[in-house]
Amino acid sequence: MHAQNQSLLDALNACIAACEHCATACLQEQDVQMMARCISIDRDCADICAITARFVARGSEHAMHVMRECAEICGICATECEKHGAHMQHCKECAEACRRCEQACRAAMNSAA
Repeated sequence: MHAQNQSLLDALNACIAACEHCATACLQEQDVQMMARCISIDRDCADICAITARFVARGSEHAMHVMRECAEICGICATECEKHGAHMQHCKECAEACRRCEQACRAAMNSAA
């Protein structure tokens, strides 16, 4: 089970790291208040990716449910970070990681269906 899900687990873990980095970097920006939504969504995204990785790694019967949520929240996070990506490298990198994770979750759901 683990080996067949390695690329999904890699995408989830990369997204966690990117979101955590982005949230921390956003806290260092000049106008932190402007970044409040980005920080909040980064944290939500990192958390759903972490729980999804755990469910996938253990082969939980509920993995599909959390993957669906994970894909949705990754898409929301990517969209938010894309708003700032032109002038903030950490948001650009986070958006890219979120899109990859969203796609990986959707691909895993489609292959299991």
